[in-house]
Amino acid sequence: MHRRVLLLVGIMAASACRIGLQGTLLENQAPETYLIVDTIIRSGNDRLSAQVQIHWWGNDPDGYIIGYEFTTGGDAQGTVEWHFTSKQDSTFLLTIPPGADSVDVPFRIRAIDHLGLADPTPAQLTFPIKNSPPTVQFRYAENNPLKSFPVLRFYWEGSDPDGVQDLLRYELCWNDTLALPYSVPATTTSAVFEAVDPKAMLTDCRVYYNNITVAAAELMPGLITGDTNVLYVRAVDQAEAQSPWMAAKPVLVKRPLSDVLIVDGYISNGNTVTAFYRDQLNAIGIAEADTLQLFEKIGNTYTQQSADYFTQAKVFALFQRIIWFTNDAARSLSIGQRCLNDFFNANGRLLMSVYVSSLFDEQSDFLDFTPLSNFIVPSDTTLLLTDTSMIFSLKPGFPDLQSSAYVGVVRPFELVPGAEPLYKAELIAKDNSNLTLSLWQGPSVVMASKANSAGQTHFIFSTLELHRLNGLGNMHIFFDHVFNTLFDW
Repeated sequence: MHRRVLLLVGIMAASACRIGLQGTLLENQAPETYLIVDTIIRSGNDRLSAQVQIHWWGNDPDGYIIGYEFTTGGDAQGTVEWHFTSKQDSTFLLTIPPGADSVDVPFRIRAIDHLGLADPTPAQLTFPIKNSPPTVQFRYAENNPLKSFPVLRFYWEGSDPDGVQDLLRYELCWNDTLALPYSVPATTTSAVFEAVDPKAMLTDCRVYYNNITVAAAELMPGLITGDTNVLYVRAVDQAEAQSPWMAAKPVLVKRPLSDVLIVDGYISNGNTVTAFYRDQLNAIGIAEADTLQLFEKIGNTYTQQSADYFTQAKVFALFQRIIWFTNDAARSLSIGQRCLNDFFNANGRLLMSVYVSSLFDEQSDFLDFTPLSNFIVPSDTTLLLTDTSMIFSLKPGFPDLQSSAYVGVVRPFELVPGAEPLYKAELIAKDNSNLTLSLWQGPSVVMASKANSAGQTHFIFSTLELHRLNGLGNMHIFFDHVFNTLFDW
């Protein structure tokens, strides 16, 4: 019995090997594609926005789906461009022709099977869409100058109900919305406007987009110096729909009257100190000087400080000589460190008079650009200046000076290599443990200078405020030597 069964199985196997598989091979069947919705009927203001979300799926009777191809229409010649996706839903920004308010956009989707065969009858849905106009508004930070020399930065933010990708550009103009607008890319959210001729009444501007430090090729006209200016902006979308014009806060754009700038770095009440410097300049024949109140505030907003360091640097670079006085060493030196490179690179010369309080952080890097390497801070000792202390000249041409005020904290300093000491002070040392006073015998340099690569003096730094050193009434001699000799190149 077992022998018969084995024989029969062997015969059947041999027979199968001879004839193979038999029958007719069926052709690959195309997949079918479906949309969640097959009809949308909307009209007038009830039309959809240009940004729509679409869902689809597909079936294949004899295989499987590897993806889909979609199109939103063809060109004027009837050419259709299909785009592949492996997703079954996506958000689309449907295109509205420029100048059109609404349009019916056909959307077609076709499934692709594992052999690359596309559904010959794509699923189709027509979207009745209406363009939504964009909007834009200005943004403001702590530095929002109400007065500025003719270099200004503005920030804005645009939006579009159809998605920010629907924004095409922004258009800008100074003071007159009927003027030909200046266009910037839709990716621009701020710009710096720098006067080409800062001393002209009406000037073009160089425009710097965002944080780009190279100006755009095209100039923007319309900035008025010596008067209040308003910057206008509007957003334009892909369909050329425009937002209403938005006006920035007005800014008084000051026309530089001289090549000398007095920077008032006082937190408040710096007017009398400014008057002292004006008097000294007048005494040596410099009749005109511009002023900048760096830390003046209205509420929580700085009114004259530029919106950022890049802009502030360009403001300083408008001048050849700067006098900078301050009773806030940390903030003034921080701004100077970041904003004076352009000024020095353009052969600028700086006289800086700084009161350094006991709260100043000696470990800060704000001194890196100065002639100082570090302050002298003796342990448990405060260095003082009386109202009759002498400040002795260390270089020819500089007169001896005398204090006219009591100064409760004085910071002498050591110098960086190449810097030159100009004055040392007659200081009093107060022992903070027993409050006894004695004449200070240690380093007492309180003013020094620094030269540029050509050996020309371009920076004089004092840790004694100059307006407190006119006890002998000879400060005009000091200014004459600085401005008409050392800075006259």
